[in-house]
Amino acid sequence: MKTEIINVGSEILLGDILNTNARYLSSVLNKLGCSIYYHTSVGDNQKRLKKLINLALERSELIVLTGGLGPTLDDITREITSEALEIPLEHNPKIAEEINCYFKERGITMPKNNLRQAKVPRDARILHNSNGTAPGLLIETKNNIIVLLPGPPNELKAVVEESLLPLDLFKPMDSIVSTTIKTYGIGESQLVEKIEDLIQTQSNPTIAPLAKEDGVHIRLTYKGNQQYASHYFSKYKKRIDERLGNYIWGYDNQQLNQLIIDRCAQKKLNLSTVESCTSGAVSSLLTDVSGSSKVFWGGNIVYTDNCKKEFLSLNSDIPNGGVDKDITEQLAGQLYIKSGCDICLAVTGALGPSTPHNNVSVGDVFISTILKGNLKTSKFKFRGSRETIKSRVVYAALFKVLKEINTL
Repeated sequence: MKTEIINVGSEILLGDILNTNARYLSSVLNKLGCSIYYHTSVGDNQKRLKKLINLALERSELIVLTGGLGPTLDDITREITSEALEIPLEHNPKIAEEINCYFKERGITMPKNNLRQAKVPRDARILHNSNGTAPGLLIETKNNIIVLLPGPPNELKAVVEESLLPLDLFKPMDSIVSTTIKTYGIGESQLVEKIEDLIQTQSNPTIAPLAKEDGVHIRLTYKGNQQYASHYFSKYKKRIDERLGNYIWGYDNQQLNQLIIDRCAQKKLNLSTVESCTSGAVSSLLTDVSGSSKVFWGGNIVYTDNCKKEFLSLNSDIPNGGVDKDITEQLAGQLYIKSGCDICLAVTGALGPSTPHNNVSVGDVFISTILKGNLKTSKFKFRGSRETIKSRVVYAALFKVLKEINTL
């Protein structure tokens, strides 16, 4: 089913809010076999919205509009959809009563303008909203299905999951199923070179690379009978593994922090960290995992030179503002002595925009690991904003830990 998602609201175009609804709806509808052809955002403008709805009616079968169902004058989606379809709006007493009860239960007098939400296109199916006053609406015409959903994400999800999905609207369609192969240590362009022939010759499943924080993901997407998907996925996973096996670290919903904690538990290893530039972000990710206390000894933040000196019991100055191979190795060594852990990780670096020393450039990073007494240090050079570099350092550190664990 050719599907179009139209997000209504000037706040989206102004960048005041993040459009999470489009992502959520695309994910849900794709799994149901809908082919998402268009994503469009439009402001609270009657002429532009009507023009867009008319265009959608010509080129799409399923049209999903979000937002603009509130009680104020700039909430125009109901009215303009009604105009475009040439279907009159009618007062729905049941909706009016539900809205009144919503306010009464909260001890609030219902504002009169909320009754605008009880006006719906004739013969529209009402999609109950358990989290708000704006019901969703479903309108079926000869050539189209039009769904109107409230804009607030918690209300939209409630309407979709409680009222829309239970309908038999989507049952006859083929499923769209995806699986993901996760890689690290190889750039997107280099990865594409290794599997370019597979990408270009495959139509079902499709093969697409996606650059993410934790490396480059390869998404395989199959459309059809779900029982055949695993056969095709196995076939192409094997071919991709033959070319990229050394870079593959996980699949689908596997998360790096969970994988590290699980591997440590399996191999009866404990782990500790000492961080400077990442200021505890590595240990934070590790302790996000339930049960991490069984393997994670603890984390130290040594952000300033004075803190590093105290941690290392040094009397001399810290060289290069602490962004230094020798200092990073000393931090790892001291942590190994203090914690007695099997794996110790130390991270120093300059995230920018300024640098702690003339000998240091923005993006210079040192990461040291000690695994059962064996010290290894790597120097990295990252580019980007302070936030981007920090994220990349965190994942580089975690992957270095995983690599060491995998040697055992």
